[in-house]
Amino acid sequence: MMMKKTLTASLFAMISTSAIAFTPSADQIAQFQKLPKSQQEQLARQYGVDISVLTGASSSKGSATKTVPQDPIRANAPKELSYDEQMKKLAEEEEGKLQPFGYEMFAGEVDTLTPVDNLPVPNDYKMAPGDEVAIQIYGKSSEELNLVIDRKGRLNFPEFGPIAVSGQTFADMQKHLTGIIKQKMLGVDVLVSMGAMRTMQVYVVGEATQPGAYNVNGLTTVTQALIASGGIKESGSLRHVELKRKGKVVERFDVYDLLLKGDSRSDVRLLSGDTLYIPTKNSSVELDGAVKRPAIYELKGKTTLSRLLSFGGGLQPNAFLSKINITRMGSNGYEQFTVDMSTSKGKNFIIKDGDKVVVSKAAESLNNAVALRGEVARQGAYNFKKGMKVSDIVSSVRTDLKQSADLNYALIVREINKQRDIEVLQFNLGEAIANPNSKENLSLQESDQIFVFNSGLDLEYWFGSYADEREQKRKEEEKKLAEQQLAQAQLYQNQALSQHPSQSLSPQQGMNGVNGVNDLNAVGQQRSIETIDAATGALIKTESATKLKTDDGDTVSKSEKLRQESREKLLTPIIDRLKSQATLDNPAPLIEISGAVKYPGIYPLSKTGTIKQVITAAGGLTEEAYLDSAEWTVRDVNGSELITEQRKISLREALSVDGEQNFTLTGQDRVIVKTKPNWQEGYTIELQGEVMFPGTYSFTRGETLQEVIERAGGLTEYAYADGSVFSRERLKRLEEERLKILNMQLKQEIGNLAMRRQTSSAQYTTQPSDALLIADELAKTEAMGRMVISIPRAIEGDKIANLMLEKGDKLYIPARNPVISIMGEVQFASNQLFEPNMTVEEYIEAAGGTKKQADTDRIYVVRADGSVMIPNNSYWFSRSDKPLAPGDTIIVPLDTDYLDGLSTLTSATQILYQIGVAWSAIKD
Repeated sequence: MMMKKTLTASLFAMISTSAIAFTPSADQIAQFQKLPKSQQEQLARQYGVDISVLTGASSSKGSATKTVPQDPIRANAPKELSYDEQMKKLAEEEEGKLQPFGYEMFAGEVDTLTPVDNLPVPNDYKMAPGDEVAIQIYGKSSEELNLVIDRKGRLNFPEFGPIAVSGQTFADMQKHLTGIIKQKMLGVDVLVSMGAMRTMQVYVVGEATQPGAYNVNGLTTVTQALIASGGIKESGSLRHVELKRKGKVVERFDVYDLLLKGDSRSDVRLLSGDTLYIPTKNSSVELDGAVKRPAIYELKGKTTLSRLLSFGGGLQPNAFLSKINITRMGSNGYEQFTVDMSTSKGKNFIIKDGDKVVVSKAAESLNNAVALRGEVARQGAYNFKKGMKVSDIVSSVRTDLKQSADLNYALIVREINKQRDIEVLQFNLGEAIANPNSKENLSLQESDQIFVFNSGLDLEYWFGSYADEREQKRKEEEKKLAEQQLAQAQLYQNQALSQHPSQSLSPQQGMNGVNGVNDLNAVGQQRSIETIDAATGALIKTESATKLKTDDGDTVSKSEKLRQESREKLLTPIIDRLKSQATLDNPAPLIEISGAVKYPGIYPLSKTGTIKQVITAAGGLTEEAYLDSAEWTVRDVNGSELITEQRKISLREALSVDGEQNFTLTGQDRVIVKTKPNWQEGYTIELQGEVMFPGTYSFTRGETLQEVIERAGGLTEYAYADGSVFSRERLKRLEEERLKILNMQLKQEIGNLAMRRQTSSAQYTTQPSDALLIADELAKTEAMGRMVISIPRAIEGDKIANLMLEKGDKLYIPARNPVISIMGEVQFASNQLFEPNMTVEEYIEAAGGTKKQADTDRIYVVRADGSVMIPNNSYWFSRSDKPLAPGDTIIVPLDTDYLDGLSTLTSATQILYQIGVAWSAIKD
């Protein structure tokens, strides 16, 4: 509420200073109308704003309005802020400011009449004229009476006259009336209760939000009257509220007693004609900083610093008691005091009006403690005792560490001087716990920080209680995958039907080709699957659909990711701190390790760091590490010259117990762990199609196509070796990059074309939108990585054709299928039966001839092995040196020249055709 009042007052200040140039918006008027009436009138008077304009009421002086000429607008005047911007700015200004304490308790809407009907009446309530008494008589006779105490303080009974009750308490009145009625009416019982309570008028004057006369009930106390008047202004005093009765002060009310102590003894009930007087505030101080309730407090009499701090709810745990700053404004300007609250003199320091007291925070340093961080059961600070060791903090693997803690690699970060420079100590945590007498159980010093890293163990899986959830999740994922595979199968089937009209797939085959189910024998569980290979386009049939979907050698496991993330998260601040403290004479104690380790990178070097420790920090050696030779690079500075020395070392010797001390590292050294010669992992080739034993074969480096085909039993009698499709992963990656570059070039040319159209009157037949469609299709095209080879020459042992195998190669040998495909800008793209004597022109005519937009000068033939033949323009229809062969594809490209000059469009369309050819050229 106090914030609302402050913002509204600030808003009116902005309105008034704008000299009618600012018109209040509907939101502003709505906000103003929500305020109590007293606040509305007060703000309107204070800032000179006509309240009738904002409340919608008619002015008492008539409806005519006076037009005030607007001030001239100054050139380059600052931009006026919108209502939302003004409110945001005001909120930002108010946020963080100290607010006067206690005023929000009484803030509320002004209420000039407070009727009370059903409140319980306390026994000490004094009866007075205007109170209604309900009397119920039952027994020998029954009667209900509602009598009002008249001005003379009497209840007038119809049967036996007036009875004086004014001035009596409610309890005394009940006893008095009951006795009289039972005495005069024998054989009855009496129930006396309170009816409607009297309404009386009291006055609230002084620094009230809305001073004036208020009609209140007989139970109203001082605080209730203050609330009914809308509260106390910030200029009013909360410590000296006076209750006056007949001109004399009968009670002094200190609001702080109620707010800070809960003492309501001075919150007495009012009587008719009482006056509440709120004087102005005489003195106040600001209390800020590390106290629980920063605010502006009002002083009353002599106030000590200790007393003031109690007003603020006491000190925060991080308050610095030795130096409390007090700023005092005197006749000679500001005067500064620094008080020590830990002394009696400081506690009794007298605070004066206008003082600003700031309690500073203590330095955030770790004193008399050591910290434990990382994969531990309870992170935080622990009490330090002289002679402590690591095992005193972490004594049990089961109770003090998480199950995912790395027991081989842990660090101690230690401050070594007043500049808070650090050094790093590395140790084996598992050995320190298991054998407290070992050298790994390092001694601790005050302010040490112990870092424990993650071993990569998946706690949720191995130790969680989520088995049912995981099983449900697995089933949902399998269901979702099956739906995706079904949709993808339909897509594959459509592609196969469009590109292989002579080789149709049933809907069941299309689905089986993806989701892995073709036949389920009635007796056993052996299943066969058919899949379409994205790289070669081959329809592959295997005898098992139960291959485990586990990570292969190229996939980073979840465990390794967890360990890497833990190292990065905990080591990065340590490495940054070591770098920042490096000087010319003392380089940063960091070591870089690369090669055949699990987590290559930069690591903090321990005070007595060895190669064995650095390898442990990097997660240990990988299985391909070469132990007989490694490279150790040492840097040294000789005067102004940097000297770098490479040393060949044996890791076997460096990792041994005897040789460990002979390989001590220094800052900025580098270690390279080599890989075993001829190390291979995942070197496989997939043989598909017409080989005796299709499948995935492992090979060693240097092995050739001929050798692996011989291992697979050679080709079948149905194989069409000239139509083989060979896919290589490395070429696929290169094609992907080239496709991206071509797509970018094409879009640049389309943009240039659109610019030329805006500045030229030339007519263009190709719309940029049409060209963009080709660019979009090109962006969706997947690279295949096909390589043109000659399998017959490779089988014969030709040194050029018999290429050396690479990781991820695929070879598809199709069955002989005597078909010639015609694609591109022909009337009907189709597959024609191969006729040895037919020419290219005849095949095109068999497809209905070329379309109008066909580029007949660029017709070309893609051979079954992937090579391209460009016919001779002078006599290419009847070439006899390179006749057509089964599996060849005739391409009639689109004429992209026109008047546009989109040269890249030609390349793009050719690539799109050739991607289709790579599928169409496969003949089973």
